[in-house]
Amino acid sequence: MDYKSSLQALAVLMLVRTSTAAPTLEMTTSATTEIEARGECTLGFICGEVRNDKNSNAVLKVTNDWSKRDSGAYKWISPGTSSDTMMKDADGFFVQSRCTATSGSKKWASGQWHKINDLQTVTVKIIC
Repeated sequence: MDYKSSLQALAVLMLVRTSTAAPTLEMTTSATTEIEARGECTLGFICGEVRNDKNSNAVLKVTNDWSKRDSGAYKWISPGTSSDTMMKDADGFFVQSRCTATSGSKKWASGQWHKINDLQTVTVKIIC
């Protein structure tokens, strides 16, 4: 387990509590919602990240503010680079029309924004 994964696991344990009982080891829907809803890095240091695969043939639009994604709160990242070189926390990415976006067997629709949470590091291969 790498450093970021260890911190993410710690954050999940800290966020997943049932009233005053000891933390549980399972991820619940309410914890996921809380993590996604903050809009900034969880605990100030666990942040979403989007990577544009080195085999992509196009730039990838990434937002650091989901609520302002269509009004300029985004950066373009080149193939082989990561959002963390331009922003602390990524909240989502846009797949251009007529492009395909994949990560392993996962596929994302073109012409749409796709949200990620602070516990995610997503590597996207974009082909246009």
